[in-house]
Amino acid sequence: MQNNQIDKRMPVDYDHLISQEEYSQLVDIVLQYFIDKGEDVIKLEDAVLTVKDEQGKELKYGFDNLVRFLVNEDKGNWESVIYSHFNKTNFNDAAYKYFFKDYEEAKQYLRFLVKDEGFLSSDYGKDLVYKTDFPGTVSLLVFDYDNQFRFIKQDEIEEWGKTEAELFGDAVANIANEDIEIRQAEYENGVEIFMVSSGDFAASFIVNIAQNLEIAIGKFGSVIAIPAKGTVIASPINDTNPINRVELLGEAVSKIFEEEPGNISADFYWFYEGKFTIFPKTASDNDGYSTVFIPEELAELLKQA
Repeated sequence: MQNNQIDKRMPVDYDHLISQEEYSQLVDIVLQYFIDKGEDVIKLEDAVLTVKDEQGKELKYGFDNLVRFLVNEDKGNWESVIYSHFNKTNFNDAAYKYFFKDYEEAKQYLRFLVKDEGFLSSDYGKDLVYKTDFPGTVSLLVFDYDNQFRFIKQDEIEEWGKTEAELFGDAVANIANEDIEIRQAEYENGVEIFMVSSGDFAASFIVNIAQNLEIAIGKFGSVIAIPAKGTVIASPINDTNPINRVELLGEAVSKIFEEEPGNISADFYWFYEGKFTIFPKTASDNDGYSTVFIPEELAELLKQA
């Protein structure tokens, strides 16, 4: 590893989260992790680390989630958190080879994660098994085994002989059994809010809102925000002013999106009759604000009310 291949300059996207000094500390701990593991670090550029594993395969690790994990952690715990984070992303290849030959054993470990659709353009986002639920995002099939996630590639599912719909069907069923916390609140103006929390699967859970949280669907559907994988907000629409949910929740949703690990989207969505539609908005002005509009189909529905 050559020093000129390690760029410790912090991306500007992290300015509101940590300092340059803290970022350099993070990098030093990460590099030590891979030294301890015996893997060669090739380079660090724009918060993406490239390493070569024992088989000579190049692997890439982004720091976005890691930075957000560390924001609220005491610095004395950083090493433990960082080591645990990377342990979770390193896979037991022998176990996976076995599972890819035995679907009946493997299906209990299937889950899916919701991510921004830009993930597919990254070096580690190619050829993955996915579907689209929320516009602008992808739901990615993952293997959740031994506290480790592995994104599943197209060529890996061939031996199972299952359709993608069948695979996601089993993943959806497994998500429904995850440990999910649901809190209910009501604002003074009568707007009802459901906060869904989970370490990794709140956004995945709400994809199947019709079965998992039917109470959050009103006469005219539901307003949903998926700012991060572990935090989701849903509000049933039983009145003719759904935009007030966006006004009430906009700041909180933006804060969660900026600060929590696994951030997904700061947009709002309308769920109605099995379909998610994005609330359209204008481009941000000089102050960073944008105007959000009611989806056209929802506006037509409300006119008939």
